[in-house]
Amino acid sequence: MQNAVLVTEVGKPLELAQRPMPHPGEGEILIRVHSTMLLPHDTYGRDLGLFVADKLPYVLGTNIAGVVEEIGPKVEDYKVGDRVFGVGNPLSPLPDFSGLQQYALLAPEGYAKIPDGLSFEEASVFPVNAVTSAAALFHPKGLAFAAPFTKNEPDTAPDLPPNTDRSLVIVGGGSNVGKLAIQFARLASVSKIIVIASAKNETRLRQLGATHVIDRYLQEEAIAAEARKIIHDEKGPLSVYDCVSWDYSLTVSLVPRTLPSVIACLHPAESCIELVKLNDLPARVQFIRGTVEFLQPLSADLWRILPTWIVSGQLAVSQFRVVDGLDLKAIEEGLDSYRDGSSVVPLIVRPNH
Repeated sequence: MQNAVLVTEVGKPLELAQRPMPHPGEGEILIRVHSTMLLPHDTYGRDLGLFVADKLPYVLGTNIAGVVEEIGPKVEDYKVGDRVFGVGNPLSPLPDFSGLQQYALLAPEGYAKIPDGLSFEEASVFPVNAVTSAAALFHPKGLAFAAPFTKNEPDTAPDLPPNTDRSLVIVGGGSNVGKLAIQFARLASVSKIIVIASAKNETRLRQLGATHVIDRYLQEEAIAAEARKIIHDEKGPLSVYDCVSWDYSLTVSLVPRTLPSVIACLHPAESCIELVKLNDLPARVQFIRGTVEFLQPLSADLWRILPTWIVSGQLAVSQFRVVDGLDLKAIEEGLDSYRDGSSVVPLIVRPNH
């Protein structure tokens, strides 16, 4: 048995309990969890039942780093004792692929070795946001930019201009997932990376790769007008990546009536689709899931290159704070901060400390 933090009832406080230790199946590894970083969807899981309502009790936490304890069949190039990081799976029927417990499984093509010089905590910043933004930017169902990490792939889809002739608008570029999207777009040589975020963060966002920053506190009409000035010469479909919105009025206002567009969003897309239809806009809307399954067939290539990008400094490690042990009070506070907007520094939990 192992200690775990559980959602036992939607909208109620978390509970500390014991649950069985899992064993890895084909292609899977079991790790002793050294760190797991909480994300907004963990708050939605606790408060709204996102991903977990129909399978309680359930464990949160999908950014996971630790040490290999057991290797499943057909796992190559890994051994017990390796330091690894990977993305959990909140869609699994059992919470074996979750981080707020002492031991967790990682699934095939969803993990990699932690390079020397990178801590468990630093590594656990990346998995979910990397998979999510890679899916949004590079998956054919998403914005379909040519990926800078695939093998033996054409430079771009045959019906799309090259990345150097395309623009990307990121709504919520100051979020951690948005910052990673900026860096992915820079690595992919996207021509214009237009970020809607707080103006106070402009210097940092430009350092990460933003070519333009529009203050999110401007009136919606002013934001849309500024964006249209920047993309007036766009040759291909306009790509909009909304990392944060539940109300998509701003996002839809960015879509030109004269240019086909694609909107990738991280929250349920029904209201966005309705707004697009209501305004008779030539746009396709895609809800993005930050899972290995959604990212396929790009997962293996992403996890092959991700450690190199991190350790070389091509991807920046975002800020975080740390709590030792499965401290219910601290974990609840970390989840509350996403709900209340009281902190922008994510919490990393070290379950075995």
